[in-house]
Amino acid sequence: MTLKLLKEENGLSPMLREFRTLVRDSNIEKVAFVGSVGVCQPFAELFGYAIRDKECYFIPDGDLNKVKKLVIKDIGMQMEDFENLNKVDAIVLFGGLAMPKYGVEVDKIKELINKLSPKKVIGVCFMSIFQKAGWDKEIDFDYLMDGFIKVSIYCKD
Repeated sequence: MTLKLLKEENGLSPMLREFRTLVRDSNIEKVAFVGSVGVCQPFAELFGYAIRDKECYFIPDGDLNKVKKLVIKDIGMQMEDFENLNKVDAIVLFGGLAMPKYGVEVDKIKELINKLSPKKVIGVCFMSIFQKAGWDKEIDFDYLMDGFIKVSIYCKD
């Protein structure tokens, strides 16, 4: 399956805006973010905040025994313990899952997708990690958001 390019923009804000629009236009109410502990967790909170009117969960390393619910607290999006997640409208896979250092086996994620039977599977990664790891051929993504990071470091003379 081949995905076609819809648009290109710079920065994290357009990525969040497009994600929010995608969720709204797809009538998604319940979202499970799946990612590596530490690396992807802040992104789950960030993307969850963009759709804070929806029901959101974080599944660390694809382990359904460790599901957290994303909730709005006094300092923004945070996670609380949660049990028994068995169906969602969308699964959002973060690229940290496919990184060799933090990686999770793609077959484990495919099993998770089958178990939760979402309407949409969305990939969010940076530097084409899903493509480099071959996950774009293993996972039937409905959408794949791929960001590139340019770093400039300045210092005083």
